[in-house]
Amino acid sequence: MKPLTPKQLSSRLNRQVQSVSQGIDQAIGWVEETRRTVPRLEMEAERLIVKLRRCRNKARGLSESALKEIAIGMFGLAQSGKSYLLTSLAAGENGRVETSVGGVTLDYQKNINPDNQPAAFVTRFTRQTEGKNTPNPIHLLLLNEADIARILAYAFILEGSASAQATATLPELDEQHITDHLKTLSLHRQQEPVPGLNGDDVVALWDYLVRHDARRQKPLERKFWPLAVELAPHLSLDDRANLFSILWGEQADYTALYRHFAHTLAHLSGAHKVLAPISLLVDDALLPDSGLFNTHLFERLNSPSDLSTQVRPMVNGRAAKGVELSMAEMIMLVAEIQIPLLSPPKETLFEQVDVLDFPGFSLYEDAPLFPDEDSPDRPLRIKPHPLSRALLRAKRAYLLERYTDNQEMSLLMVCTAAASKADVRHVGRALEHWVRHTQGENPHVRSRRKPGLIWAVTRHDRRFTHGQNHDEAVQRYVGTPGDAWGTMLAMDKRGINRMAAWLEAEVRRDVKLGRVGEQLNELQRELSDNLLGSWYQPAGADDPARKQRIAESMLKALQTRTGVHGELLERLLPSRDELRHLYLQQQVQSPRAFTPYQDTQDSVVPLASYEPFGVGLDIDLFSHDSEPQEAPSSPLPEPDDAEVAENHSYESEFARHVYHYWVNHLRNLPDNVAVIELLGINRPTIEMLAEELITASIRLRIEDDLQTMLVDSGQLGLNRESKADRQVSRVLNVLGDFVAWLGFQQMAESLRPDSRVNKGQKIFVKPEKQVANFGSTRRLTKLSATPVNNTAYYIYDWLIGLNELIIQNAGYAAGRDIKPKQREKLGTILALIKPAEH
Repeated sequence: MKPLTPKQLSSRLNRQVQSVSQGIDQAIGWVEETRRTVPRLEMEAERLIVKLRRCRNKARGLSESALKEIAIGMFGLAQSGKSYLLTSLAAGENGRVETSVGGVTLDYQKNINPDNQPAAFVTRFTRQTEGKNTPNPIHLLLLNEADIARILAYAFILEGSASAQATATLPELDEQHITDHLKTLSLHRQQEPVPGLNGDDVVALWDYLVRHDARRQKPLERKFWPLAVELAPHLSLDDRANLFSILWGEQADYTALYRHFAHTLAHLSGAHKVLAPISLLVDDALLPDSGLFNTHLFERLNSPSDLSTQVRPMVNGRAAKGVELSMAEMIMLVAEIQIPLLSPPKETLFEQVDVLDFPGFSLYEDAPLFPDEDSPDRPLRIKPHPLSRALLRAKRAYLLERYTDNQEMSLLMVCTAAASKADVRHVGRALEHWVRHTQGENPHVRSRRKPGLIWAVTRHDRRFTHGQNHDEAVQRYVGTPGDAWGTMLAMDKRGINRMAAWLEAEVRRDVKLGRVGEQLNELQRELSDNLLGSWYQPAGADDPARKQRIAESMLKALQTRTGVHGELLERLLPSRDELRHLYLQQQVQSPRAFTPYQDTQDSVVPLASYEPFGVGLDIDLFSHDSEPQEAPSSPLPEPDDAEVAENHSYESEFARHVYHYWVNHLRNLPDNVAVIELLGINRPTIEMLAEELITASIRLRIEDDLQTMLVDSGQLGLNRESKADRQVSRVLNVLGDFVAWLGFQQMAESLRPDSRVNKGQKIFVKPEKQVANFGSTRRLTKLSATPVNNTAYYIYDWLIGLNELIIQNAGYAAGRDIKPKQREKLGTILALIKPAEH
């Protein structure tokens, strides 16, 4: 059988991704319908739907990437260095980068951007389209409403990062205020969705901010984001601005800008592309002073001196009537401008490969962002818009991540990443995101191909022009050389020739499509094996032999990581702070429980001081004594029936909430990249471990144990603040016992499985006492002849216990409560997502 051509492979991948997207659409509807009759699914439904939305966003990006031609990105602050590479690689035989639009031939470096100024958008140099001789020959791609929200929120974050004082004074988010805020806006919900934003867009906004500002997103995770996903699409533009104002501290200037740009996009009929006149690039003298590349025009936003232009939005593939916009609005809303190359490039590779020029960004500029700010000739001597600098910085930073999510470029060349130490973290995070998203999430995946992130060193780098080199710190942030990134010298013609030869060999569409295929396979696996597969229980799914295979597969992975067993157990439990916050913030009649999206950073707080078993709990798990009660300082009055009922209701609700929270905590562990890297265990293993622990907790009625432990009328009379620590400790006792002993601590020793390391004993037996009697004077100084490695015994006994637990889970799978018709429907959905291989 002949191998598929890149075009055929592209079409096949697109069809597969479309099938996956269709399956996700149906799966969300299936969850919404089935959750009403299946309590176990109801417990996880909110988390599951959000994850399905994330998968749909991923599928959309893969679909677009599969159809697009390959492209190379150039990113960085050394604009002259990028222009040098562009001219050396993609210029015509005359050495110029020229385009012909509107019947006029323009030289990019002479007419469009002669001063090598960083733009506020991506510039695409392409031979895939030709310049048009029409009144509106310039093709511009626009941001959407969700992009505006991300840029405004990130501008707020960057402003805080740029000033330590600003960071210290950022207001803390209050959950009661958030609740009131949502309650007020819920009254404005409209029956039909309002164009411009959908639920998937809100999930993408959520993910973006968690990646950049995890700490401040914590208070928003439980209530704000889950409700915003459902509410935002049904709010008017003005109400959406108020809803998202929480993200920028409810500062009026930011909210006003969101409202302004959202209405501007609506005025353009929500178009993603507009056609513009040549005057947007150059004036009558073919100079760019009043064009889009002159970013100092952005300071005139909402001022009388702002220039205006007319553009024609593309609606349903046709140019609509002209719409008048200001130049400042265009600078903000344009995501990409296309520059069709007039002449065949020197390197034939660029006949098929586009070049994308991404502006670099820095928290601090060496020179004024707007060069004419102090000029006496500046029109009207107006005061710049107070947020113009912050918005431009945030937009430039956001563009790289936007194109990363859409997998626009297969290779990224960097020409000076950072200008100062303050830039390292922000730029490093963006480049690391690009590497993980487009090259592979770990070194094992990336080892299949050469690094795609290349530092292209030219004589225009800041290490030569400014005597500074902060890029080494960025490189350390991104990863190791040879794995995450590489370096190429392009100091002279020989260096350019080596670079051109390397690009010719490495930049191939089949390589890009291979990576898209890898991501599609992982997406199908996550959906069919993890998110949806556990709810589908075909014949033989609970066969003991199958359970044994699952157990063996998991133990083979875990037994090689015994050195981090303590860390594993610790991360199977939520932190004390999280549980305390949950206890104090809950309401007796609360909505359906939802567990927050797991941070990409490992922010789990250690539970207590270190113990040899690594469980992280300071409790005597072997003791069968009842928990001692604190003697009250004075007798408490006898509680009445109403007080008892209220106390029981609150504690019972907390028991239910905390169990749901823990279940979803386990489900979210595979999304925590830091935990996976720390433990050295792949995602499928963590997913299987979470599934089996949840199933065992249901089989062993852990929620009932929590109810019994927490509903205690003896604590009446104490306020909730005083009871919080006590109740949290009780929760950790119950969950900690289960995680540490897997339920075997309540089973007679004779019924437990045999230990494979402590021969002749059952798992988790109490250590034998020393036979020798050294006397009271020598027992602290005399050691036994053969030391007992209790830690090793415990770890391997735990693994044997896990093996037995998985086998005992047969018959208790998540899908057992699904009715046959619902199961059949889910099977059809899974076949759509991942068709059976023939």
